This record gives sequence, structure tokens and C-alpha cells, in this order.
Amino acid sequence: MSTWRDLLHAGGTGGLSWHLHAWRAQARWQATVNHLDAFLSKVQPHTQHLLLIGGSAGWMMPPNWLTRFQRIDAYDIDPLAGRLFTWRHGPHLRQHGVQVTHHRQDALATLPELLREHPNACVWFDNVLGQHRFRVGDIARAEKELRHLKVSLQGRHWGSVHDVYSGPTDGQARVADIQPSVTVLGPQEADLSQALLGSVGAKGEWRDHLTQDVFPTGTTTHWIPWAFRPDDWHWLQAGWVS
Repeated sequence: MSTWRDLLHAGGTGGLSWHLHAWRAQARWQATVNHLDAFLSKVQPHTQHLLLIGGSAGWMMPPNWLTRFQRIDAYDIDPLAGRLFTWRHGPHLRQHGVQVTHHRQDALATLPELLREHPNACVWFDNVLGQHRFRVGDIARAEKELRHLKVSLQGRHWGSVHDVYSGPTDGQARVADIQPSVTVLGPQEADLSQALLGSVGAKGEWRDHLTQDVFPTGTTTHWIPWAFRPDDWHWLQAGWVS
């Protein structure tokens, strides 16, 4: 049974406050969605079954990506996620014959069981891993769990888009004017971060979401800017492991 806190905040990862903000920000976020769509268009999933983890209402989800699957099992702790996802994407997915089943479940906490239950599905973490440190509240534990994900997913086709850095900007940059950076995950990331922050007019103190070690070394990753608010931006990292 949902409480008012679940409906309002969903553990800090969703809820009514998030959905209202996302609905109002759709026009500003569209350039980021377009960048993500361009990245996902190059991904070749080996199966038509997707485990979609943390997809919420699909505010940041390109529709073309979803229609590449015949079956989607979507997992989110937000009690509003399933209905709003269906409202936003349901007609388009039904038109393409995609079967979507929504589960109100903490998929990160039960990931080993889900992988055993669906041995042939690929996995996509949709803008959820960057919130893990704030949900857990323990930096050391969150960092350890995020770093261990690639071990749990060995042998699996999977990918993620997640926050790496976020913070205030001077409000002058436009997402549409910034091309995503493409890198192979390795020791050069520290130098890259300074260039990324400079390109969006970062100022003040930025947050580290502890997701730098989510992907295995050698993974090709795309860095995508996201104007979460006009003067509060995020750098997202997207990657796919085959």
C-alpha cells in the first residue's frame, strides 16, 4: 500500500514532485533525449526482451529504443511510474506490438534474482544509478554496490545512462550546442571531467554521483549534457556492454 511519502517522493527517485518537474521541463530536456536517442540507435541488443530498471514514466526515454523489443519488464519503486509510463508511451508501444509489464519493485536490491528469473533478457538502467548514493545515504556502501554491478552482470548484455556529475552553471550554455563526448573508459576520465565542466559554464561546487566505476574498463561511453534546471546541469554517462 502506498503512503503519501511514496506518492510524493518515491524514496527520493521519483514521485509526484519529480513527475511535475519532468512534465514542465520536457521542452528543455528534449535536446538531451535526442542525444540519447542517437546513442541508443547504434546499440544492437541481442534479444527482444528488456529489463528496464528505474524507467519511471519514461520522461528521458526515446520511443524508438523501446520499440526495438517485443517484451519489456519495467521495474520502479515509484507507485506512479507504471500508470504515467503507460500514459506517455502506451499507445505507441501497443501500435508496435510491444508487451510491457510493470513491477513496483526495488530492482537494484533484487537484481541477482531478476537475472536468474530472466536469463536471456538484456538490461537497461534508465537514469537511476546516479541516485543510488542519495537513496542509500552511505557513501562507502553505495560506491561498493555500484562498482559491483559489472560483476553481477558479467556475461549479460546491458547498459546504463546515469548522472556522474551535477551542479550549478552560469546559465549561458545550450544543450543543443554541445556535442556529446565519446571516450573509452580509462585513466583519462579525470582530465575529461574538467573539460566537461568547463564546457557548460560550471561554477561553485558540483556533486559526484559515485558512478565513475559502473562500466568495465574499456567500455565506450558517451557523455551527454542535461539541463535539469536552467542553471543546474548534469553530465550523464551512457554506455552499453555486450
